[in-house]
Amino acid sequence: MRLGSRALVYSTIVAGPVALGVETLLRKSLFPPDFEELRSLLGPKVTPIAWALCGVAVVTIALGVALQDRIVAQQLRRTPPGIDPEVARARASLGAFLLAATIPQLPAIFATFTFMVGAPLLPVLVCIGISTIGVFIQGVRFK
Repeated sequence: MRLGSRALVYSTIVAGPVALGVETLLRKSLFPPDFEELRSLLGPKVTPIAWALCGVAVVTIALGVALQDRIVAQQLRRTPPGIDPEVARARASLGAFLLAATIPQLPAIFATFTFMVGAPLLPVLVCIGISTIGVFIQGVRFK
């Protein structure tokens, strides 16, 4: 794996935790103090959603891996003659990883939104952890 590809893989893996940090920083610095009162009112209503997103994250890992394999196979079938097979596989694998990695990241993004509006940190961290593991699995499979 080339250095540029490796950097893309690593930055994709840490995207969920970074998004939570950026959201928290922006909320603390830009939102009015009254917003914390709104968060305390909405927290009990969005907490079950945050926990449900943890289950969704587990399912999306399998979907992301399956999609990754399918995209690579499809791209390799479409490779024009005369292209070096190793180059074609590398390009197909990178593109498939970047596209399929969005699948397990979606629950983490939605969990971050639930945190913004009042969900406790624990289910959000669990969801982001599961999603990050899913992207890591896809990154390890990247060739």
